[in-house]
Amino acid sequence: MHHALRTARSAVRTLAPAALLALAAPACERARYIETGSPEGIISVGEVDMQDILRASSGMLESLIETGVLKTAKNKPAELVIDQVVNDTSSRFSVDELTYRMREQLVNSGQAAVVTTYGQTPEDKTAQDLLRRQAFLKGERASQMPDPDFSLSGKITQVKRSAGDTKQVSYTFRLTLTNIRTGLESWTKTVSMTKVGNKPAVGF
Repeated sequence: MHHALRTARSAVRTLAPAALLALAAPACERARYIETGSPEGIISVGEVDMQDILRASSGMLESLIETGVLKTAKNKPAELVIDQVVNDTSSRFSVDELTYRMREQLVNSGQAAVVTTYGQTPEDKTAQDLLRRQAFLKGERASQMPDPDFSLSGKITQVKRSAGDTKQVSYTFRLTLTNIRTGLESWTKTVSMTKVGNKPAVGF
């Protein structure tokens, strides 16, 4: 009788780690590739995820092209300066992820040309210096420098709310296109999204 009891206890001790491992196995998922911005990706309530950025850039780009405002520019294609886009949220991410995805489509489709040699803080300082030198040597300072039509600026904001352990965050992406020749706003668009939960999740 005692021998049988000891055997049973030994079996339980042997099976327990295996059972625990079996229960833990589904939580240990191997790393794998997914499409960038896919619903399969991690969704964070308190952070701006790639899904949010792709949704915002897609909505902005579609609206900008539909208005046809770029076709009214003096230059063909329209010359565009990317100005400051402020991240006024608690989530740390590069706003370039938003603007670069838009400019890629605009430039590669011939809708616009982005000026990278304009202003006090150009994207390409070397190219700007060479342009200024060439213009100076030719005595054509004004005609040789870029003459952009529009400037793109914006802001990303958030509104947080909570009820018990549940958190809700609404993110709003705002972009504005300013006509540099008139100083007037030519186009503006907001794209908002709200996420609710109490911890990050994978997909939905």
